[in-house]
Amino acid sequence: MTSRWSYGRIAHLLLWCGLAVALVAVSIPKIYSGATEYPLRPGGALHTTDSYLKFATGAEGASKNLISMFESMPMSKPIVIFIHKGDAFSSGLGMTTAYLASPHAVRLCEIDGTHPDNELSLINPDKVAAVVFCRLTRPAWLPPGKVFGSGLEIVSIWEKR
Repeated sequence: MTSRWSYGRIAHLLLWCGLAVALVAVSIPKIYSGATEYPLRPGGALHTTDSYLKFATGAEGASKNLISMFESMPMSKPIVIFIHKGDAFSSGLGMTTAYLASPHAVRLCEIDGTHPDNELSLINPDKVAAVVFCRLTRPAWLPPGKVFGSGLEIVSIWEKR
């Protein structure tokens, strides 16, 4: 009977064991130093929305400002949010803004172009609290609103009346 463990198999096994030990010996110090240098921190109440808004617009801590702005608007009037069709960032900004506008009623309007002139002309200004532009250009005839970073502008319609 021949032995199942030839010298070649033993050398092969020792080589792989040595590589596994080397991998662990090199990785553990790097993982430990990374974990101690950048510990996981508990996020605040608006950590996720703040992180997304900072990523999408560059505005830091915008969630609280958006919420306070929406809270100052009448609850009886909806907020109209314009997003650009086919633009993932515009859609993400629109959805995040709609989330922060809660409990207001929200209408998302997806448009093909970058100028929502036609859609805005169909809206009765007396029936809307605000118009939000997510990565869209505000028409020149509409008064300027509050800009959050680049790509998010909120025009309070009810204040103008």
